[in-house]
This record gives sequence, structure tokens and C-alpha cells, in this order.
Amino acid sequence: MRRRVSTLALGLVAAVAVAALATSCGSDSTGPTNKTFVATMLPSNEIPPKTTTGTGVTTFVDNGSQIDWTMSLTGMTGVFASHIHLGSATVSGPVIFNLFVPNGTNTSTLNGVVGSGTITNANNVAISLDSLRVLLNNGNAYVNVHTTANQGGEIRGQIALK
Repeated sequence: MRRRVSTLALGLVAAVAVAALATSCGSDSTGPTNKTFVATMLPSNEIPPKTTTGTGVTTFVDNGSQIDWTMSLTGMTGVFASHIHLGSATVSGPVIFNLFVPNGTNTSTLNGVVGSGTITNANNVAISLDSLRVLLNNGNAYVNVHTTANQGGEIRGQIALK
């Protein structure tokens, strides 16, 4: 009888240990989270710097199979395009992804969220999602907003890890 109780107790301890291990593996609070990147766009970041008063912020959230983005602008008039460009803070590089591109030139002053979307391998033929991640992680991409007054770019911000 004593042996049966010992075996039963040992089995119960083993079951509790297995349950604890399974629970700890299921919801690891120290596991990786989605990375968030931000581009704070200012006229002083342009090459050459501009003296306008418009500003903007674009946020990127890497969700694994896609990168979601949201752009907010303040005091921007005549916006006709915005893009992610390849390049460090000191160069003007090529476009690698179209962000907010209104239907025609926007003549009203924009304030608030103007666009959002998703970047995937399917909707971005210029660069793979993995290559874009490398650029974002290394600070080698920026957001640029183009206006009729400053067609090469009115505000600009490097994309950096938040």
C-alpha cells in the first residue's frame, strides 16, 4: 500500500511539473514583440533644408508577414506624394515604396492622419520585406513628403526604431 501511495504521489508531482512547463512555454512574456519604427518629418531634415512650417510623423509596425504604416501630417499644403526612400540622413536616395499618394495634388491644408496601409512582398516590387527590414534596422531609409512648392521634398525624417 505504501508503495502504491508513493507511486501515485510521484505521478502527481510529474503531472504538475509537465503542466507548469507547458504553461510557461505557451505565453512567454519575454518573447519577441513587434518592432515599431518612426519617421519624424521636419523641413530642416530635407536636403537642402527647407524653411516651411509643415511637419509629420509616420509610424511603421513590423508584424512579421507585413509592415503596417500610418502617416499624420500637420500644416501641409499642396501634397502630391510621399514615399519611403533608400538612404542615410545625408543623401537623397531613390523611392522604394509609395506611401500617401492623393488623387491629384491636394490643395487644402492637411492636418491629422492622411493615410495608412500595409507593406508586403506582394505589393512592393522594388524591395523584399526582408531587405526593407534590414534598411529600417540600420537607419538606411527615410520618409519624404513632396509638395507643389517643394517638389523634391518639403519634409523628411529617417526611419528609426522607436
